[in-house]
Amino acid sequence: MKTDIWGTVNLPSSGIELRDVVLRRMPFSSFQSLAEMLCIDEEMLGKHIGISSGLLSNATTVGFFSLCESRRLYGLVVALQASCELFEGDVHAARDFLRSPLRCFNSKTPLEMLVTEEGTSAVIDLIGRLEHGIPT
Repeated sequence: MKTDIWGTVNLPSSGIELRDVVLRRMPFSSFQSLAEMLCIDEEMLGKHIGISSGLLSNATTVGFFSLCESRRLYGLVVALQASCELFEGDVHAARDFLRSPLRCFNSKTPLEMLVTEEGTSAVIDLIGRLEHGIPT
């Protein structure tokens, strides 16, 4: 079963439209949808992906995130979509995976790794390795 995380958070799934959304700044409503899907409060989600409470408050007020935060949110959506595919559409299993500390990340959760582009790449790489049965 394919779960469309992009549609759930009201974002285009690829191409120039998605690029434009990220460059124009991601809407706060997409962040709220992600927090809801992950069963985590907005402040905690912001903390996990490196968005301070001040920046979160600003996004709440203006309705959008800056380019930097938009890129982090993009990484979160990519990781959530990939983990849903890994768990064959099981959003609960994907959520648990992203929120569980992993030895390969020095006991950090995949969610915490999404603070940097390198961390996001490491999470996506891990998911790919797991999908293909490659030991980690």
